[in-house]
Amino acid sequence: MKKTFLEFLVSKGHTQDQFDAMDAEAKAALYNDYNAELKAYIEKLKEDLDDKADKTEIENAVKELREAQLEQMKEMNKTLKEFGIQIKELNEKEKGQAAKNNLSLREGLEKNADRLTKLKAEEIPTAKMGEFTMTVKAPADMLISTNVSGGNVPVEQRLEGLNTIASRQVRLLDIISRRRALSNTISWVYQANKGGAAGGTDEGDLKNQIDFDLVVSSETVVKRTAFIKVSTEMIDDIDFMESEIRNELMRELLKDVESQAYSGNGSAPNLRGIRTVATAFAAGTFATAVDNANNCDVLTVAMNQIMIANQGMPNYILMHPSDVTALKLVKVSATDRRYVDRLVTVGSTLNLDGVPIIPTTLVTAGEYLVGNFDLAAMYEKGDLMINVGLDGNDFTKNMRTILVEWRGLVIVKNNDRTAFVKGVFATDKAALETP
Repeated sequence: MKKTFLEFLVSKGHTQDQFDAMDAEAKAALYNDYNAELKAYIEKLKEDLDDKADKTEIENAVKELREAQLEQMKEMNKTLKEFGIQIKELNEKEKGQAAKNNLSLREGLEKNADRLTKLKAEEIPTAKMGEFTMTVKAPADMLISTNVSGGNVPVEQRLEGLNTIASRQVRLLDIISRRRALSNTISWVYQANKGGAAGGTDEGDLKNQIDFDLVVSSETVVKRTAFIKVSTEMIDDIDFMESEIRNELMRELLKDVESQAYSGNGSAPNLRGIRTVATAFAAGTFATAVDNANNCDVLTVAMNQIMIANQGMPNYILMHPSDVTALKLVKVSATDRRYVDRLVTVGSTLNLDGVPIIPTTLVTAGEYLVGNFDLAAMYEKGDLMINVGLDGNDFTKNMRTILVEWRGLVIVKNNDRTAFVKGVFATDKAALETP
């Protein structure tokens, strides 16, 4: 049975006044439902056409559907127009308030968010829809220097890791042998006070006698340490902090061990360094015999000193980088501007008569150490240890102590100490220079 729109409203539990008070979305929903019923009624008439439906009745139903849709469109346009007028009134009222206040547009929207929501849902009575205010500051030029606060915009790009302070590269520990210490003290026996010599013997004469003493010498393991205290927050909040602290401790400790291996005085807890036990430069037969003596001449005589001590061929020369650079600049003479041809660079290493020269700030500028470094050895008691723990009031202060320690010793046996020659360039050049 076909219904009028009013009958349809009643069947849905609404009065005409209630329908008029609805918002556009609710009205549109009811109109769609009513139209769907009319369309279903018309389809039913078409199905029953051959039986009992009259074509005139179908035409009248279609006409009523079109008229209903036209009326609905007018009603919806009227509702939307009223809503637009309300928005316009709101905008006009807001423009009037803008010059009196300096709140930002965003602040105004956030402040009146609830009212705007109710306005959309038509929960605020029509007479009061425009009765709240929202103000904005007067527009101005936008600059990063004036319009950005509370942080960096744009955010800076942060490179990974930590840019550490330049540090000396450990070189000496790479050219001496490193072995395991099985005891806290390492001893050795060396030959001393040798007397007599081998020689010819005539018939009936006494044969040649030789003797020597056996002397025991030793070195004791010493400990070298370093630690850093750091808060738990710093470790937790900075990703690379723990690894960088470990790297820093290991780097500084190995530099200390290298310094001790080079020049430690042997008084515990110091190592006995190679330079400490090395033989001093001796000009020997070359004293005052070298015209226009230079650093190359000094190093050549020092290597000769090792060889005539029957210690074999020296295999490394340690010098300060500035002295290595000066060596590269040495000319044949004051009048011959050619460079010394016995100095040859192989890869990145300068060699003098085939002996590599190692530049390192471990050596004081103006000094040098030449030697057969195969005859020096470092003995280590255990591995280099890194421990993290609590010390003193660390627990109550949320601190951690990161500790690194090394135990070991350096040995150059007594009869091998002539395999190393130390000197000062200025002094030794003067010893060689002709009067």
